[in-house]
Amino acid sequence: MILDQQRKIFHESWYRLSGSRIALRASVRVRRQMYRGVLWYVLFEPFTNKYYRLPPDAYEFISRLGMHKTVGEIWSDLLNSGAEDVPGQGEVIEMLAQLYQANMLLYEGAEDGTKLFERDKKNTQKKVKSSLLNIFFLRIPIFDPEPLLKRFRWVGSLFFSKFFFVVWLATIAVAVKFGIENFDALKDQAQGLLAPSNIGWVYVCTVLVKILHELGHSFAVKKYGGEVHTIGIMFMLLVPLPYMDATASWSFRKKRHRAFVGAAGMLCEFFIASVALIIWANVGGGFVKGIAYNVLVMSSISTVLFNINPLMRFDGYYILTDLLDMPNLQQHSVLHLKYLLERFAFRKQDAQKIATAWSEAVIYTVYGISSAIYRFFLFTGFIIAISQHYLILSVIMGAMLLLSMVVMPVGRFLKYVFYSPGLMRVRLRAVSLSVSFFAIVFGALFYIPVPDTFTAPGVLESGLYENTIVATSGRVAKAFHESGDRVTRGDTLVVLENEELGFQLEEKNSEINEALQEYYRALNETPENMHPLEKRIEVLRQELDELKRQRDRLVMVAGIGGIWNSEDVDDFEGKWVMKGDSLGMLLDTSSFDFVAVVSQEEVSRLFTGRPARVSVRLKGEAFQELPVDSVYAIPASVDKLPSAALSWQGGGDIETRMGKNASEITAEPVYLVHASVHTDGVSAMHGRSGKIRFHLGDVPLAVQGIRKVEQTLQKYYKM
Repeated sequence: MILDQQRKIFHESWYRLSGSRIALRASVRVRRQMYRGVLWYVLFEPFTNKYYRLPPDAYEFISRLGMHKTVGEIWSDLLNSGAEDVPGQGEVIEMLAQLYQANMLLYEGAEDGTKLFERDKKNTQKKVKSSLLNIFFLRIPIFDPEPLLKRFRWVGSLFFSKFFFVVWLATIAVAVKFGIENFDALKDQAQGLLAPSNIGWVYVCTVLVKILHELGHSFAVKKYGGEVHTIGIMFMLLVPLPYMDATASWSFRKKRHRAFVGAAGMLCEFFIASVALIIWANVGGGFVKGIAYNVLVMSSISTVLFNINPLMRFDGYYILTDLLDMPNLQQHSVLHLKYLLERFAFRKQDAQKIATAWSEAVIYTVYGISSAIYRFFLFTGFIIAISQHYLILSVIMGAMLLLSMVVMPVGRFLKYVFYSPGLMRVRLRAVSLSVSFFAIVFGALFYIPVPDTFTAPGVLESGLYENTIVATSGRVAKAFHESGDRVTRGDTLVVLENEELGFQLEEKNSEINEALQEYYRALNETPENMHPLEKRIEVLRQELDELKRQRDRLVMVAGIGGIWNSEDVDDFEGKWVMKGDSLGMLLDTSSFDFVAVVSQEEVSRLFTGRPARVSVRLKGEAFQELPVDSVYAIPASVDKLPSAALSWQGGGDIETRMGKNASEITAEPVYLVHASVHTDGVSAMHGRSGKIRFHLGDVPLAVQGIRKVEQTLQKYYKM
């Protein structure tokens, strides 16, 4: 029998505990639960509000405990009884130590056993102290809310009544209506959410929302007969927020009751968000509108990112574990990944298998990897988001993120590889593979070149285009071409009519005739008046010529050949148009340019070096890459976008200024880059948006990351 198999059955410290007489306290309650068709037992100590879940084999041993036999005798009897699954000596020691800490055991003559328990307790305390470094999720209990919950239990009864469920649904429906109608305004107001002037109110609103969230959990626990004895403060990304202990739901027999307790807080937040959205949409502005928006965002985004998301150990996680009948999903996922590493990488033949079915193995693998990646990128994204306003705080959080999610896990892994007794027989292979892995990662980050690229938004423009502008106001008499028709230069597009202009022409001709009559009369009677009359006739004829030019411009012709593009051409006839109005565009589709908007940080790289490769992809044609013939950047910054479709208000990526008629004015200077593209095989349309990708060569990934950090510090903090 190899060493690890022996450790599963025997333990070197068993002699300390085997002679002890131990029993469960009379106050401990036992409840049965079913998980994936397997019976489990939940031990509950009401005085300490502690819970402990046991599989059948472990409960078989615990149920035999009593003062009439020693622990060693009970274990030997169970082993000799022919039971299929008997917990090993190490498992018994760990299990009894945890029950001892939960104050569920009575013991007699267990001096050595007590020392063993105390030693295990000290090890647990060390783990707790080390977990304090992970201040992202530090929890500090404050007081026992059970008496208050009993006094106001009627509030929970009202909230979870059928009547209030109807109110809840109606409120959600109304809020969804207002949200759809005001989606653009909601998106625009998000620009100032994390501004220093608003961050205090964001925190206040978050605390109030989370208090109601935790009360929802608490009243749900009370609804099904549980008790809540802990409420306190947890640090979520260094931000202190309220929390409550809903572990009483673990003992509920029906999983739908446990799932409802997990969902109660989110149901409260959805209701709060709906009320806030309705208020926000129906007030004119000012303080109330700002507070309503803060409440709306914090009770919706936080719910999606944290509570409802099962990849974090919050409400969604516990709901998922209940629905899947897989308690301790995260811990088992970590152990399963450890098993895969030991069994298939380190070739440890007796690695402890966690999953009992292939479906469990898939769930553990996917969940373990996904949750780790999600947590890292969520916290990283949050730190980057606040770094623009709060540099010191983001640096502190970044350091703690690096410590808790990179340095400490790597340190624990190296300690496990170099010193774990379980890897004794495969130590050389484990160390070799681990060192090789970290060397490959380091080399890949700092020495292996990878494509250095960046993208920029832009719009497609015809190489030659003409905006058809009304030169003389008038009523459209006839439109000769429909939108999309190809026309040649000089073709008539639209004919206007203006009766007032005709009257002005007749009046001007009359004035000229009258001036000529006076001129001929002066020729015979008063020659000295001839010169002023000549000047007057000359001015009148100039005015007549201008009126004739205006009359001629009532016939609008194509200035260039191309495609006639007009959205309202079907409604033109009979419509009055004003001078300066645009009736449509004439587009020469023989060539197109892609006009991109590039930030100041990236455009400098275009000025200092020529891109190795440039390509364009249009929206709706994600898999069609347009080749680029030539690229040139205009060496002067601008603050106006080539199209409003590139702005935040238009659904684009460029931040623009707030206010009326400012949808195309950028918040900071940008540069325009023109690229001549081939549009063969795609539907090329003037004004169609897309992305241009610049490939600037191959640079190691770590070097690119360092440059990004330096650019950010330079941009926001002039460092």
